[in-house]
Amino acid sequence: MKSIFVKDLRKGDSIFDETFAVKNYKKLLAKNKKPYISLDLSDATGDIRGKIWSDDFQNCEEVKIGDVVSISGLIQDFNGLSMRITKLNKVNEYEPDDYIIKSDKDLGSLFTEVSDTIKTLDNKYLKELLEQIFKDKEFKENYIKSAAAYTVHHSYSGGLLEHSVEVLHLSKTMALRFPKVNKDILFAGAILHDIGKMFEYTLGTTIGFSKRGKLLGHIYIGAEFVKNKATLINDFPEELLDELMHLIISHHGEIEFGSPVRPMTVEAIILWVSDYASTKVNIAYNSVHSGDRDEYTEYHRHLGTELYRSPYSFDLNEES
Repeated sequence: MKSIFVKDLRKGDSIFDETFAVKNYKKLLAKNKKPYISLDLSDATGDIRGKIWSDDFQNCEEVKIGDVVSISGLIQDFNGLSMRITKLNKVNEYEPDDYIIKSDKDLGSLFTEVSDTIKTLDNKYLKELLEQIFKDKEFKENYIKSAAAYTVHHSYSGGLLEHSVEVLHLSKTMALRFPKVNKDILFAGAILHDIGKMFEYTLGTTIGFSKRGKLLGHIYIGAEFVKNKATLINDFPEELLDELMHLIISHHGEIEFGSPVRPMTVEAIILWVSDYASTKVNIAYNSVHSGDRDEYTEYHRHLGTELYRSPYSFDLNEES
């Protein structure tokens, strides 16, 4: 039974035969030309980087991404916590729930928000499209448990649904302020904008990439999926489909961030900024509320800064 989790690890700790899932595994060369192995390890509470230096190769079994391994080593702090691994062996018996990070939200309630929104749509084509997509029980279950990212934001089981509902909430708020926007296409775009991530990522003991996901990326996969589903609906308007697909392919906002085009409709701009807000706030919130009480978080490259942990935020949480 797993006894020590990533959240428990501190600088200077020595660990002996503790188990983690292998999220990444690469054989590399150091500047001195000596080989070493770089790993990303994870469990249900977080991730940690690890290295195996050549002196310890003889004590470490070769493994692959997704394996659960028993590890001995030392916890160090070099640009964040990391693990020097001195012994590593694959294990075959383990409890899967110990290794996959899960959303702490009520996923059933979140999906109810999605289904309730679909019922409110006036456009019969968009409504039928979404109903047809989610009437497949297996697809719906996979949508609910899928992750929204490999790392960075909402990178846990249920993260895709959590992120999509956050984007939907933000889009609805903007629609109240700007009443002339096309709510149907905006809300459909919010629900579907990251649907390609269901096919981009794999979910087992850890989050990984599918071959198709690596080759094509979730934006193309999602747009293709939606187009294929729309063509099954009689007389689905081509211009409506183009606008919906525009929301999907432009939702990263900038070409350098992966979108092949920039947002060109008001609805696409709302979706872009809603997606951006959900992503950045999730990163910041999880960094600040990681369990540490240091005054500042570590530098986060996706935010371009370290974050200040205001004592007032913790005081308010403890009083509530």
